[in-house]
Amino acid sequence: MNKNENRNILLLHKGKFALKFVISIVLNAFLLIIPIYYSKMIDAITISNYDEAYIFIIILGIVSILYRFIEYFNQKAYYYLFLALYKSYMNLGILKTFNNSLYSLSRFSLSEYSNIMSDDFEMVSDYYSTLVIRIVEIMEFIYIIGYFFFINIIIGLITLISFVIIIFLLFYYNKAISNTNTERKIRNDKRISLFQEIFLSIKTIKGFNIINVIVKRLNNVIDDYIRWHKKLNMNRFNLREVTLGIIDISKIISLLIGIKLIIYGNMTIGTIIIIYSYYGKLSELFTSIITLFESLNNKDVSQKRINKLFEYAIDHVIDNSNYNDIKGYIEFKNILYGNKMLPILNNVSFNINANSLTILSGSTKGDEGVFDLLLRYNKEHSGEILIDCNNINNYSSENMSNIIGFVMEYPNFFNTTIKENLEIFDSNFENIIAVCKYLDIDNEIMKLKNGYETVLINNASNIDEDLKYLLSIAIVFLKKSKIILINNILEHVSKPVYKKILNIIINLKSEHTIIMITRDLSLMKNNAIDKIIFIAYGRIVGIGKHHELKKNQEYCKLISLM
Repeated sequence: MNKNENRNILLLHKGKFALKFVISIVLNAFLLIIPIYYSKMIDAITISNYDEAYIFIIILGIVSILYRFIEYFNQKAYYYLFLALYKSYMNLGILKTFNNSLYSLSRFSLSEYSNIMSDDFEMVSDYYSTLVIRIVEIMEFIYIIGYFFFINIIIGLITLISFVIIIFLLFYYNKAISNTNTERKIRNDKRISLFQEIFLSIKTIKGFNIINVIVKRLNNVIDDYIRWHKKLNMNRFNLREVTLGIIDISKIISLLIGIKLIIYGNMTIGTIIIIYSYYGKLSELFTSIITLFESLNNKDVSQKRINKLFEYAIDHVIDNSNYNDIKGYIEFKNILYGNKMLPILNNVSFNINANSLTILSGSTKGDEGVFDLLLRYNKEHSGEILIDCNNINNYSSENMSNIIGFVMEYPNFFNTTIKENLEIFDSNFENIIAVCKYLDIDNEIMKLKNGYETVLINNASNIDEDLKYLLSIAIVFLKKSKIILINNILEHVSKPVYKKILNIIINLKSEHTIIMITRDLSLMKNNAIDKIIFIAYGRIVGIGKHHELKKNQEYCKLISLM
């Protein structure tokens, strides 16, 4: 997250910052007023002016009640600001995730990414939300120092010297605490990652009865985490106790000076009570300053982790083209993709005609590499990919998602109802019903206990496999995409559904450019296939219909091994 992005988010919520600032100033002003009225009441009592003492008690009560009301609104203002910032940072994080390549995202473990999105954005939001009150508290501290200089120069100097020593200690230990916090977060990522690993591998753990090995490994990871967690908190505790100790010593010296001044008639008892109260306030203020430094450390550590997520994200391009005019002609020109030493696609060139059915196949991952590039999961190292003679990188993400629809080999569904999963792609429920009826799955859905309100659990593992794949095809229909990518799904469905899906695909090709990944030889022999592009070891082995490619010895050898 660069400075401009962060500044834009902060400026977006400047009104909420202003509200929090005003309420915080009023709140802290009341905290400074209360000891003054309390001291006036004591002074009135000491000279037997009880009527005046009663008046000050009444004023003190009114001020105290008002303070409680303002404190309530201050807390509300904090959460109002925090929630707004957190949502803005989270939205930006999701956008950056979307704009990242799969290669970039592969640098993160699931736990590390989860911690960034939950904990680190929360840390940054909390830092800026509490920064307002910390600024007001620094203003309050300046007032107290000024007040001490006003009543006695020596008391003012003692307090100021204490402040300088404490600030020096804070800056001196700040880097060490920050480094310790970074190490703790790394260990925490490993700890969470292992919890997830255990949960996902529970069948293996049970089947091989390796619980003792797993527990030993878990204990080692936890011991390492606790060691750094303890070190961090002990460093924080020691710094806080030393700081408060310096304040206590300064307070005792100031009170002794105050007593001496009372003896000589140069100070009232009420004033020494203010000194005592303000020193209590100073203890709270320095604790807040320590908290501010801790919050700054946490923010800096979180910022570094967030920046790792943001560093390779590519922002949306501005694209005003009308995707409805897309014809669906695709061209790959001299594409180098994957590891440069062992590329998935090595200087590959081919074209796919509009309104055609093309098979991508091969003995390596070259066919899936083509899909990765068309879906812009990653960028090519070199070369150019064109749709209707326009570079795909010139299309906005929104337009690309409308141009290309895809059915994955293992479809993903959200843990919500069938209806809500489909409404993500078309909010008109009548359209959803029409598509499901066309695919002949409306009756199958209605046979479920809750029909379209059936909640899909664990990536739709609670429904029939055939229905799952047909629902993924329904999504493509709802998107009305001109280009349709289908990844190896026919091998996962029953024979009747295989025929149904194949007929649907063949009917679609008159108006859509369809590309299928498959290693099904019977499908490759189908006369409805317009072209086979066979890729192996990063290069194209052959392009044409099956009967044409049979003359290619390498093609015949490779398909015999599939």
